[in-house]
Amino acid sequence: MAAHRSAGYIGIPHARLDCAELVELVLREQLGRVVHFPRKERLDVFHRAGLITRHCADFAEPVNEPYDGCGVLMFSRGRMAHMGLYCVIDQPYVLHSDSAFGESGLFPLARVAQAHRIQGFYAWVHWGG
Repeated sequence: MAAHRSAGYIGIPHARLDCAELVELVLREQLGRVVHFPRKERLDVFHRAGLITRHCADFAEPVNEPYDGCGVLMFSRGRMAHMGLYCVIDQPYVLHSDSAFGESGLFPLARVAQAHRIQGFYAWVHWGG
């Protein structure tokens, strides 16, 4: 696999950065884009999932075709919302942090689609500081 800007963000414990916090960090550090996701009020994956689901339109808008750096919104087990970053390397990947996995990882999109229902791909709407 060729080097990609996502390489430095693999293996970060989920307890340190959840999926939304990981996406915020990568967008800011690697793409120079500041996106402010709703702040979680408690350490609860269901709470974070609700924030992602309710506020998705506040920070992203659907795109027809994914591109490197766009958002990926996923649902797991019919209720959990997750977000990740679409990464094009030698094939499509998703940079994502999941509590069940315990840390961030770079996963082939086809493998992600087996474990999660991909709701769509998104362009980030809040740029700048």
